[in-house]
Amino acid sequence: MRKNSDIDLFKPEKKSPRILKVTQLIKKALGEVFLQLDFTDQNGESLIVFIDNIKMSKDAKIATIYLTSFIPNESVDSESIKESINKNLVRIKRDFASRIQLRYTPKLKFRFDVTGKKSFELDRTIGDLNR
Repeated sequence: MRKNSDIDLFKPEKKSPRILKVTQLIKKALGEVFLQLDFTDQNGESLIVFIDNIKMSKDAKIATIYLTSFIPNESVDSESIKESINKNLVRIKRDFASRIQLRYTPKLKFRFDVTGKKSFELDRTIGDLNR
């Protein structure tokens, strides 16, 4: 019997080829939907939303979409982006369902990923220290 070592914790989980194909299909379909929609904040400023990562359930019925945004204006936070997505959620799901050609349309769950923003701030801080 083999003991679990700490190195096994850091191995990426293997995904089936079908899940990988469905993930790419979802990413492409949602990208097209996001290009058509106009996300704005309370001030009327346009927001740019990127699909950072998609995690699928094993049966491909639930897709968790991690979104990120590079906002030049620091007054806009992740809450306003979440509001904008929730405001357009019905339209996003309807357009997505019409674009994707699967037997089961996956249930979409949107999460805002802040790790990209934190890494950008960390890079900027390190760059300031080097100067």
